[in-house]
Amino acid sequence: MKLRRIKTVQEPAHVINRRKRRRQRIFRVVKSILVTALFVSTVIYAALSPFFNIKEFRVFGNTRYDAAELTAASGIRTGRNGFRVLFSSKSKSGLFRIGDAEQAIIEKCPYVRSAEVRYIIPGTIRISITEREPAAIIDMKGTPLLIDKEGYLLEIDPAFDPDEAEKGLPVIRTADPASAVPGKKLDIPEEMLLSAFKVFDTIRETDAVNSVELLPLVDYVDTSDLSNIRFSVQSRIIVNLGKADELHYKISAAASIFAIDIKKTERGTLDFSVGKDPVFTPESGG
Repeated sequence: MKLRRIKTVQEPAHVINRRKRRRQRIFRVVKSILVTALFVSTVIYAALSPFFNIKEFRVFGNTRYDAAELTAASGIRTGRNGFRVLFSSKSKSGLFRIGDAEQAIIEKCPYVRSAEVRYIIPGTIRISITEREPAAIIDMKGTPLLIDKEGYLLEIDPAFDPDEAEKGLPVIRTADPASAVPGKKLDIPEEMLLSAFKVFDTIRETDAVNSVELLPLVDYVDTSDLSNIRFSVQSRIIVNLGKADELHYKISAAASIFAIDIKKTERGTLDFSVGKDPVFTPESGG
C-alpha cells in the first residue's frame, strides 16, 4: 500500500486572531500592573526620602507682609516632606500646587487677593501673591474700616503712617454692614459703594480741568440714601447731589459756587435736588 502525506490543516483566521487578542490583553494587563507598581514605589520613595524634604521658601509679590509672615500663614514648615504636603492637600488648584496653603494665606492675610503656593522639586516652596490696594475708608459709627475698591475689608481702625495718610483716601458713609471681618467682603449694597467711588472719581476729573480743587476739601461722601447722595466740604458745607446723574455738571457747579458765592465763614447746604438750579440754604436759615 502506498502511503500519502497529508498536509497540516491550517487553523481558521478567526481562531488565530482571537488568540492574538488574548495575548495582547494579557500583555496590557501585565504592563499596567508593572507601571502601577513602579508609580507606587516611586511615590512611596518620594514620600519617605529626606531628599524631598522642604528646605527653603521663595516669596514673590509681597509688599505688606514679609516672607516669614506668609510662610507661617501657609502652614507649611521646613523639614516636612514636599510630596507628603502636596498629596495631603484636600484642595487641588493645579499641578504641584498646594491649594490648602493658598486658602490659608488668603484667610489669614486680608491684603492678599490671590495666592499661588507651588512645590518645586526637590525641596522648595514657591509662594506668589497678588495684594489688594486700599481704596477708601468706610465710616461705621465712628469706627474707620479700610477697604479696597471691591469692598473687601483690609483693616479695622487702621493706624496710618504719615506717608499713607498723605494719600488722602476718600471717606465713605453708607449703610452699616452687619459684620466686619478682615479679608471678607462687607455686606453693603454694591450700588452704594459704586456710587461713592463714582462721586470721588468725578470730583477728581473736574479738579483736573477747573481752577478750583475740591477733592482736598471733601470730608466724606454719603451714599446711605441713593436718591440724596451728599458730600461734605470743610466740615461746614453739605452738597446734596440728589441721584447719581449729571455728576460732572453738579460737581463743577458746586466747586464754582463754593469758591465764589459762599463765604469762608458760612455753613449750610447746597442742594441740587430741588429743581433745575441749585439752592444754598445757610445753617442759620437766612
